[in-house]
Amino acid sequence: MAILVSTRAPQPDTMITPTVPTPAVPITGPTRIAPIASSERREAAKTWRGRTRFIAGDAVWGAAMSAILILVVGALTLATSQPWLFAALGPSAVVIASSPGQPSSRFHSVVVGHLSALLCAWLVVVLVGASGTGMSSDTVGVARVWASAMAVAVTTLVQPSLRAYHPPSAATALLITLGMYHLTWKSSLSMMGGVVIVALMGEWFQRIRLKDEPARR
Repeated sequence: MAILVSTRAPQPDTMITPTVPTPAVPITGPTRIAPIASSERREAAKTWRGRTRFIAGDAVWGAAMSAILILVVGALTLATSQPWLFAALGPSAVVIASSPGQPSSRFHSVVVGHLSALLCAWLVVVLVGASGTGMSSDTVGVARVWASAMAVAVTTLVQPSLRAYHPPSAATALLITLGMYHLTWKSSLSMMGGVVIVALMGEWFQRIRLKDEPARR
């Protein structure tokens, strides 16, 4: 009896991995930005126009009040022939008129700031010995340069402790250290009188401006 033997090699077991269908990605065109509604554009334009008028109003107010402050002390200078009006009052008038309600534009800061600058400059000039050196239109003495630097530094150092930080007062210190003014009791009182008048009128102008600010906004 013949026995049939299979000569076919055994087939290895194979693992069939299930195939997951890939979702179709829809093809779309370029993304469009929705146009801004006309009402929103009108509102933005209205806000911009209001802001522009607000800035222009502040600029006109600052210019007018600065001029008035200078004119008042200038009239006193013409009437008395004393330095009620001096160069450092220009920056002070601009700060007061343009920055109502700020600490540096308050009455205390303006008056005490200029007074401290005047005293610091006078003291430095005496200590450095610059009072005997003159100043021509072309040259400045070495002593006065050192006195100017020291006076501005001391003024900047002293004012915060007095709660009277007023940057324009540094110009007062320079006027003294550079020899622009020959300090006497009379001229010193006139200069401080001009400062007090500008500070008093400025305080009044600031209150008016701050009172009207909510309505303008």
